[in-house]
This record gives sequence, C-alpha cells and structure tokens, in this order.
Amino acid sequence: MKTEIIVAILSAFTTIMTLIITNYFTKRNQLKLDERKLKEEYYTNYIKALSENVLSTDFNKASDSISDAQNKLLLIGSSDVVENLMAFHNAVKPSSPPLTGSEHDILLTKLIKSMRVDLFGNIKVNNNYPTIHLTGIAPYDKRGGQS
Repeated sequence: MKTEIIVAILSAFTTIMTLIITNYFTKRNQLKLDERKLKEEYYTNYIKALSENVLSTDFNKASDSISDAQNKLLLIGSSDVVENLMAFHNAVKPSSPPLTGSEHDILLTKLIKSMRVDLFGNIKVNNNYPTIHLTGIAPYDKRGGQS
C-alpha cells in the first residue's frame, strides 16, 4: 500500500513538473516571437519612412516620420542597431557634410545588416549580403491616389 501511494505521489509530481516546465518554455518562446514581430514592424516602418523621404515633397512631414520611426528604434533595437542607427543619422542629418552615394550606402547597409542580425539572431544571415541602397516611394497622391 505504501508503494502505491509513493508511486501515485511521484506520478502526480512528475505530471505537475512537466506542465510547469512546458508552460515556462512555451511562454518564453511566445515572448521571443512577440519581441521579434515588434522589432520587425519597427524596422520595416523605419525603412519605409526613409524610402518615403527620398521622393517626398513635404520635408517636414517626411522628417517627422523618420524621427518618429528612429526614436522607436532607440527603444527596441539592439545596441548594435542603435549604434549603427546613430552613425547613419549623424552622417545624413542636414547639418552634416555631404556624403557620397557610396558612403551613404555603406552606412545604410551596416544598419540594415545589424537589424537583420537582431531579427534572426545569427550573424550568418548576412553572408554574401551586398551593399544596398533604398528605392524611394512616391507619395500616395503622386501615384494616382489621394493623400
């Protein structure tokens, strides 16, 4: 009789521990996924703001959009992302000396690469990743729609 009680207690204990451990790892993975989705959203919003700025006719609106997106990255980005973001920002702000297209693209590529590493958690994601430049997005009203 004692053996049966001990077996039942051990079985219940094992079941409870299995549930606790499973729940812990499920929650941890869900939090990581949610964080990755949030970062991806913020990173794509920043890139969109940069792209829209290229062809924008409203400098103030475009500047506000970039500032808002950039400030969100300061909160959510890894330290490498923030470091590369600030280097890019400092190089392209209006008070800085003009950049060549190549210098701009190198800084932008470095920023994008740090975002990719932050999203995918693996530096190998950037193997053979070329130097890039963004394509501007025409304002919605210039594409035949309304703003």
